[in-house]
Amino acid sequence: MAVGFKIPSGEVIELTIPPTVYPPRRDTRLMLDGLARLTCPPGHLVEVGCGSGAISIAMALVGWKVSAFDINPIAVAATRGNAIEAGVTESIRVEESGVGEEGWKIPSDADVIVWNLPYLDPAVEEGVSLGPLEEAALGDEGELGWSHILLESLSEGESRNKTFILLFRTDPESLSSPIDWSLKGWSSRRLAIERVGDETLETVAFWRPGDTAEAHYLEESDSTMDDARALPNEGWQRIRAGIQQSGRGRRGSQWQSKEGDLTATWSLNQSVLNDRSPGLLQVAVGACVADALSMDLKWPNDLLIDGRKAGGILVESSSLDGRVRIGIGLNQNPSNVEGRDVAGWTESIGDIDDVSAFEIVDAAIASILDDSVPIATPESSQLQRGSWTAMSRALSRGAEATRTDVPVRIAGLKESGALVAIAGSELLVIDDVGELVISF
Repeated sequence: MAVGFKIPSGEVIELTIPPTVYPPRRDTRLMLDGLARLTCPPGHLVEVGCGSGAISIAMALVGWKVSAFDINPIAVAATRGNAIEAGVTESIRVEESGVGEEGWKIPSDADVIVWNLPYLDPAVEEGVSLGPLEEAALGDEGELGWSHILLESLSEGESRNKTFILLFRTDPESLSSPIDWSLKGWSSRRLAIERVGDETLETVAFWRPGDTAEAHYLEESDSTMDDARALPNEGWQRIRAGIQQSGRGRRGSQWQSKEGDLTATWSLNQSVLNDRSPGLLQVAVGACVADALSMDLKWPNDLLIDGRKAGGILVESSSLDGRVRIGIGLNQNPSNVEGRDVAGWTESIGDIDDVSAFEIVDAAIASILDDSVPIATPESSQLQRGSWTAMSRALSRGAEATRTDVPVRIAGLKESGALVAIAGSELLVIDDVGELVISF
């Protein structure tokens, strides 16, 4: 079968597609839509499951060196032939191999790895099946999912300084899920999403945060917010403490921590503010951490589980050193503090230690603020929408809010990070948490 496939540059490439080889479809275009958001100059791109070669050829035509892999020998032949037809054979190397194959490794000099993941559910009905080559191209792996197998196969060297861009079916859920990567400490940004028929497809970018700087660790600290002042003034800098003696929260309150809790501070360049206000930054960090840990967000900086506080976030900026510091305290286990029941992350994401919790939180914050990767950071309006979505989860389950003892209804969030509320017929903007009481 011969088809003409229009790529983002507007050029139409001619593809010959033999039987058993996956033809370019809407998900192929969605992957290219995501790749169009790369902000780096062309480098070395690896495509897993290249099929007819549509993505590899499109990227080679805009200057990328491409290593293409497929376990289907007919797809390998098709990609090679189509590359000849497109005049890009010098830019594309095609091999018969891939994830799960013995001896396969990602080239060490690769910059970007892409995979339009097979997402069809394994056929389980009697008499219904795909051939082995069609199963490899279309069907997800039957036990863990191909995304999970890729993730588990990566060595430290194969993940460092690399960006993975994968296409998932997220509705209905498939075995391959972006959540697998988040729980392993990978940062992510959604690049493209589309509803195709009764399925939702998403192109998502993943990377390891802090490739250029390891997190600092102190067995004991009075305050990680204070200790963070001594961190280098460049890169993705963060410091974590085993025990924090005198941590502080909003309005100078003290944050009490125990061994096993998470106390850490991120020190970032003030460029993370850009057009974002410090107020929105605090709420946005709370939202992304709440999402990562399956918690709720109470404006402006409290992390909740079933209405009980599990952690808090504090943002401070300094014009003296040009840094923004983000402090986070999280309880590991539920307990009672001064007669008040508090929650812990073991209730929301399970029994993991503080090192694993730190990796998840680090990845979540990097997902919205890390500017070292070749994907633009979210704009202020995107952070505003994500923050309101996170806050709305708790509000939708029932909350009572009062401002100076007058009942109010919380109606929205401004780009400044302030709340929009309604009291009777009056529209209010609330930017001081001291004016507001929210109870669940």
